[in-house]
Amino acid sequence: MTDSFKKYVLIGVTSICLAIYVFIESLGNGDLFIYLSASNDLFNGINIFEKKYIDGYHYFYSVLFAIVLKPLTYLPLQIANLVWLSLNLFLVVRIFALIKNLLPLHDFTKKELLILRIGGFLFSLRFIHENLHHLQITILILFLSLQGMQLVFSNKPRPFWGALLIAAGINIKLLPIVLIPYLFYRGFFKAGIYVVLICVGLLLLPAVIIGWEQNQLLLSTWAELINPLNSNHVLDTEERSFHGLSTLLSTLLVQNSGDVYALNIKRNIADVSFEQLNIILNTIRVLLVLFTLYFLRSKPFQSNVGLKHRFWELSYILLLIPLIFPHQQHYAFLFICPAFIFCLYYFIQNRRSFSKQKYYLLAGTGILVFLLCDLKLILGTYNDYYEHFKILTYGALLLLILLSVCVPKDKAVTSTT
Repeated sequence: MTDSFKKYVLIGVTSICLAIYVFIESLGNGDLFIYLSASNDLFNGINIFEKKYIDGYHYFYSVLFAIVLKPLTYLPLQIANLVWLSLNLFLVVRIFALIKNLLPLHDFTKKELLILRIGGFLFSLRFIHENLHHLQITILILFLSLQGMQLVFSNKPRPFWGALLIAAGINIKLLPIVLIPYLFYRGFFKAGIYVVLICVGLLLLPAVIIGWEQNQLLLSTWAELINPLNSNHVLDTEERSFHGLSTLLSTLLVQNSGDVYALNIKRNIADVSFEQLNIILNTIRVLLVLFTLYFLRSKPFQSNVGLKHRFWELSYILLLIPLIFPHQQHYAFLFICPAFIFCLYYFIQNRRSFSKQKYYLLAGTGILVFLLCDLKLILGTYNDYYEHFKILTYGALLLLILLSVCVPKDKAVTSTT
């Protein structure tokens, strides 16, 4: 049996398995049902940010996104699910291709590349599955962020197109907004200005279809809904599956945090007031944002840094997203995957130069991060305990520490292709 034949057999078997998986997942009512319901309501003149869908869930995304999804509302739900899942599978492939382009892999052997791909995929598998299972939007937003940044870095054909993709991601859900100050700090002024202007344009664009007054009303209601100062975004325990700093600190620092799903096992170490919790939470958020300077390691407005260094600092900024934003579900932690991939890349590339102590410390920490983030997939029987103690957030925080240790050695002037 030739290698070429084996390759085609593997592709065929994988395609059949993915087709079966997509078909099974398309039978459920995931979050796409909420998106499409909101799209229908929007064109019926209903305020989609006031109405609640499926057991009291809000539609948290943009007006423009609801308009763009309108064609899918004419399809039977399962067909719409199939289209959405197929698109997301394609974007998963593109995300891994983008990461490959953003990292310098020319000195990796075939075996090292295989280890990097398998390790990165296995770590990401839980988050990919949960996004597909819930028919969520995170895969699309991560793709728009990475593809947009890759276009900005390469400056081909113009930074406008990269800025357009980043702005589209921000419009759908605000998470990639953290990329705007990074663009300005790194001296990509045109791209940064384009992102800001396009964001404003995309907010106003729905007025062409639904009218100015209706769009303004929806925007004001949306702003109230996603306001991070809302009490439910500070004491962030409405759902068992919430993670991030706001949820973790609420469970640790408030005795009665309002978590109706909590197990009868003590987890708080203090009992502070709501005002004190708010101060502590925002202080830690600010410190984590300021810690970005540790990764940037240069004066402002210098864009010429090495590929490794650029991916290192970008992966930290993406890692911050599910930690500092409130109301983050487990599938939002797909954003931490580039950071883990970089740590694995660093370990593979530099393992021969490590001391014995550093080798085992980094390897052990990486394994612990993997377990904290993926125990639900590996051993889901005890998931109630994982959710109760928010071990996914601990995994992300430990990954942050690991990433800060994996400092790339070169800052050579270079560019992406």
